[in-house]
Amino acid sequence: MEKEAKVFMTRSTDTTLNMTERIEMLNKEQPDLLISIHLNSSAKDSVNGVSTYYRYIGFRPLSQYIQESMLKIGLTDFGNVGSFNFALNGPTEYPNCLVEIAFLSNKNDEQLILDPEFHRAVAVQITEGIKQWLKSCKKNMN
Repeated sequence: MEKEAKVFMTRSTDTTLNMTERIEMLNKEQPDLLISIHLNSSAKDSVNGVSTYYRYIGFRPLSQYIQESMLKIGLTDFGNVGSFNFALNGPTEYPNCLVEIAFLSNKNDEQLILDPEFHRAVAVQITEGIKQWLKSCKKNMN
C-alpha cells in the first residue's frame, strides 16, 4: 500500500529566496527527501535536455532513477553529474537531488517549459523516479 507524500515547497510563486532562507525552511520542515527543481540555461542555444545532480555518492542512485524516468517524456539526456557543489545538495540528513528540467535558452525546450501538460508530465516522472528508487532501497534491504 502506497503512502501519500507530504510535499513542502520552498516557494510556490515567482519570488526570490536566498539559500540561507531555503536552508532555514528545510531545517524547520525536516524533510525525508529533497528534490530541487530548476530550469537550465546555456550560452549555446542548441544545448537542450534534462540533467540531474548529486553531491554525495550515496545519493547518486536517487538522481539516476529520476534521470532515467525523465527521459521517458522525450527529453534529451544531458547527464547525471556527481560531486556537484550546490547548497541544497549539501545536507546529508536526507537524500537529495537537483533536477535541471530543460533549457530556457533552447527554443524547443522553452516551448515545453511553457506547456502546462509538460509540467504535469515532469511531476509524474519525478514521482516515478522516486518510487523506483524507493523500491530499489527496499529490495536492497531484504
